[in-house]
Amino acid sequence: MRWLKAGLWFLTEWVLSLPRLLLASILAQLGLMGALMAYAKLRNRSVENSFPQLDLPPIDLGEHSVQLFDDGGSVFRQMLFDISLAKESILLESYIFERDEVGLAFKRALIRKAREGVKIYVTFDGIGTLHVPERFKLFGKRRNIRVFEFGRLKSIRSFFDTNMWIRTHRKILVIDGKIGYLGGMNIGRNYARTWRDTHLKIEGPIAANIAEEFIALWNKYNKKHKINLSYATTSDQQVGICANDPIEYQLPIRQTYLDAINDAKHYIYISNAYFLPDPLIRATLIDAAKRGVDIQIMVPEISDNIVVDWICRGLLGELMEHGARVLLYRGTMIHAKTMTVDGLWSTVGSANLDTRSLAANYEINATIKHPAFARQMEAMFLNDRAQSREINYQTWRSRSIFIHLGEQVLQPARGLF
Repeated sequence: MRWLKAGLWFLTEWVLSLPRLLLASILAQLGLMGALMAYAKLRNRSVENSFPQLDLPPIDLGEHSVQLFDDGGSVFRQMLFDISLAKESILLESYIFERDEVGLAFKRALIRKAREGVKIYVTFDGIGTLHVPERFKLFGKRRNIRVFEFGRLKSIRSFFDTNMWIRTHRKILVIDGKIGYLGGMNIGRNYARTWRDTHLKIEGPIAANIAEEFIALWNKYNKKHKINLSYATTSDQQVGICANDPIEYQLPIRQTYLDAINDAKHYIYISNAYFLPDPLIRATLIDAAKRGVDIQIMVPEISDNIVVDWICRGLLGELMEHGARVLLYRGTMIHAKTMTVDGLWSTVGSANLDTRSLAANYEINATIKHPAFARQMEAMFLNDRAQSREINYQTWRSRSIFIHLGEQVLQPARGLF
C-alpha cells in the first residue's frame, strides 16, 4: 500500500509539473485511446471467420529441411507429434500460453514426456500470461519439468521497474536440439482456429542456434535453476537465425530488414500485424519505391488493437504517396510477421515492425535465402492478397478530417507499441 501511495503521489506531481500544452496533448491522446478502446468493445469485429490455407511441403536446403505453415491447427499438430518423439530435451517458449484446449494439449504432452525422462523447460512472459490462472502456469511439482515466468509482476512495485517494459515476445520450440520452430503463433485457440499467422519448422544443425538463444535468456534471468544443456551453434549460407537482446543492445532484426530493403531491385512483399515502422525504415521503403521497387504491405483491416490500427493508418499515407501499395486483410486478424524480396530472400519470425519488437523485446526471426522457399512465401502472400482489399492514396486522403486529426494526435504514442 505504501508503494501505491508513493507511486500515485509521484504521478500526480509529475503531471502537474508538465507545461499546459504538453499536458493537453497527453490528455488528448489518452482520451482518444480510451474512446477507441470503448468503441472496439462495442463494434462487431469480423475476426472469427475461416480463411483459405495452403498445404506447403517441406523444402530441402542442404543440411536443413524447412516447412512453412499458414495456420495454427496444422503447425500445432506437427509440433505435438514432434514432441511425442522427443528423446532428450524439449525447450518451449511462448509470449502467451493460454489455458484452453490448445494450451492443455501442450501441457499434457509435455507432462507425458517428462514422465518418460525427457528434460522439459517452459518459458512464458509475465505480461503475455497475466490473465492465465496461476495454477495452470505452475505445472505442479513434477520431475524433469522446469517452468520460468519471464518478467513476473510480483507486486505493484514492479510497475515502477524499467526492466518490466522488456518482454520476451518469442515463440520457440526446440526438440533434442535438432528440430526448431519459430514464428508468430502463441499457444492458444485463436492461433489454432481463427487468426491467420505464419510459423516455420526448421530441421537440421541450425536448430541448435534456436536452442542456444532459449538457454541464454533462461540462464541470464533464472540463475537459481540454470540449464546445463549445450548445443553446438553453426552458420549456414541459406538459413540464418537472428535474435534481439535488448539488455545487451544487440538488435540485429531491424538491420536485416533495412539491408534487405536496400538491396531490393524488383519487389518487396511485407505482412505485418502491427506495422509501425520507425522513420528510417519508412525512408528506406520510400527510397526503394522511388527506384521502381514494387512494395506491397499487408496489414489487418481490423486487428485486435484499434489504437495500433489508427497509428498504422496515419503512417501509411506517406508510403502510398510514393508508390507503395497497401492491402488490408479482411475477415480475420492477420498476425504474421514476414517479408520476402525479389524471389530470393525471406524472413519469418516473432518481430513486428514496431518499436517494441525492434528495440525493447526479446525476439527471434529466421532468414532464408533460397528461390524455392521464396516462391512459397510469394504463394502465401498472393493467397492472402486474394482475401484483402487495396486502399490507394486518393482514398486514404479523402477520409474525414477528424480521422486524419485523430491519427496524428496518436502518433507520439507509437513508441509504446
